[in-house]
Amino acid sequence: MKRRAGMRSVTGFTLIEVIIAIGILAISLASLFQIIASSRARIAKADEAWHNMHMLTQAAEYVLLHRADVVDSVDRDFFPYRDYQVNISYEEVSDEQIDDDFASISGQLPLDLCIIELVNLKTSGKETVGTLEIERIIYEDDGLEPE
Repeated sequence: MKRRAGMRSVTGFTLIEVIIAIGILAISLASLFQIIASSRARIAKADEAWHNMHMLTQAAEYVLLHRADVVDSVDRDFFPYRDYQVNISYEEVSDEQIDDDFASISGQLPLDLCIIELVNLKTSGKETVGTLEIERIIYEDDGLEPE
């Protein structure tokens, strides 16, 4: 800005203009840092969710590899995560729970529901961080089991 004070001209910004510009810059930087912090928190949460699902999938793979056996726990050589525990339980699937398209098929083998829970042992309450439910075919006769 250019001003005339008597005979000479003064160029520059007033103190209020500089303070306002610095304030706008500070608000912009604060907003930017807040966005960066929230995005880092979302990335950490997504990474933890992916890691939990990876461990659940690994436990499910172990259970499914033992298709004819009832598995109560996962071998520590296969599941080496010391801060986590896998709880496995089974429930029978009733005819009402099966979709009508599949319940009417003759010779339908019975199903059981395998529930796999991932428990975080680091938390004070041993928090369940994920659950996976898998329907399995119950092979009652060895001749029915696929090769």
